[in-house]
Amino acid sequence: MSIRRIFLASILAAGFAASAHAQCDTRFTLVNNSGQTIQEFYFGSSAQSNWGADQLGQNVLPNGRTMNFTARAAGANDFKVVWAGGATAEMMRVDICATSQIVATRSGIEAR
Repeated sequence: MSIRRIFLASILAAGFAASAHAQCDTRFTLVNNSGQTIQEFYFGSSAQSNWGADQLGQNVLPNGRTMNFTARAAGANDFKVVWAGGATAEMMRVDICATSQIVATRSGIEAR
């Protein structure tokens, strides 16, 4: 195989990889169907070692309500919910590219 063909093949491969990454929609909706108020909500790349800041900020998310977010990182993300009573639930390594909702339920949280 000539150098020119190898070069073209590598450019095409890089283009396909960038295109696949660019097509990932990292927007999602947090849905509270838990019967309790969500006091804090954390999410971020699974590659991070800490949760960072509470994404609700000064807000809370009452039962039956939703809130929209955008993950900064495509691929695997971790999620954590803290309810008003102090109970927590975590969900790790969720492919945000294949998820449009994070749903808080009476038994924890799930991706849909």
